[in-house]
Amino acid sequence: MLERGDLAWRPAVLLGALLLAGAAAAQEPPEPTGAEWELRALGVPAGERLEALRTIADRRPVTLAIVGQGGVSTSLLAAGSGREVAVEYRNGATDPQANTHDTQAARVILDLTSRLGVQVRLLVYHPGAPFSEVADAMASAGAEADLVAFFQSFWGSEASLIADAIGAASRCLFISPYVEYGGYPTSTCVQAHSAKPWAEGCAHFVTAAPVAFRAPGRLLQPAAAEEDTEVINFLAPSYYASGAGGTCPAGEVTTAVAAYVLAASATRPTPEEIIALMRETVIADETTLAGRLAWDAPAVAALLAQIAALATPEDGPRKLDAAGVLDLWAIYQRLSAH
Repeated sequence: MLERGDLAWRPAVLLGALLLAGAAAAQEPPEPTGAEWELRALGVPAGERLEALRTIADRRPVTLAIVGQGGVSTSLLAAGSGREVAVEYRNGATDPQANTHDTQAARVILDLTSRLGVQVRLLVYHPGAPFSEVADAMASAGAEADLVAFFQSFWGSEASLIADAIGAASRCLFISPYVEYGGYPTSTCVQAHSAKPWAEGCAHFVTAAPVAFRAPGRLLQPAAAEEDTEVINFLAPSYYASGAGGTCPAGEVTTAVAAYVLAASATRPTPEEIIALMRETVIADETTLAGRLAWDAPAVAALLAQIAALATPEDGPRKLDAAGVLDLWAIYQRLSAH
């Protein structure tokens, strides 16, 4: 039987329990966002690992060029970033004073590289509509920069002008997101010329697709028709990818990883050496990926099944080069040993 006195302490006990639960919840760290999530997914969360990476990130500065028809705004890059942004305009380009796609891409790249301790000099090319002007910009950027990133797809017979310009600039690594566009065979797009270790392709040009924060367990599934010659070279964790089909943020993360390899290598690596190191260190371990991505086991298993289907298809052409997710911690371990 419940006595009257027992009722007096029960509300106090419940209140105390609620307060303790609230305090425990308040002490839990917030879920990482943006670059914080991407770095954790790359194996270098804020703390000892990230600080270790930074110790060798100053071996050389990196010159990055962004080539695109939207332009990059210096004023908007600097606004709210809390850091000085070194931007140099080339071939008559100027600040578009707009939050363009290329401005957003540059912001993501610089956010990551600054956290990694990489010193970046950014060159901006803003060619006009004719593909010949884009090709000239690619050639100029490839002659001066260490890395060239671009986030547009160029389709049709004249796209070969751009592909030829990229192919001739062999001292520079070119990076682009994997692209899909309905109604056109990918054999006619510039991205179809990216590196293919098992077939003909440009050895210093890679594409990337996202392992998206907002799409647990889902990955871009390209249509591998006979006329489809485009491949995905790398899978990059991206907080900003809108879903399985939003590939541009993967190009941004991959560019930041490549910039780190350039900055932290004992001697300046060739584009092929950068690609080889990134390819050899990708991770496909289910337990490790689950911890880094904060996905449940079924989502990680689904991701790995899709990776296997793209890298070693039962029928149709191979669509994935590096069969795993970029692993910056493994890259650091290789570089720090030299």
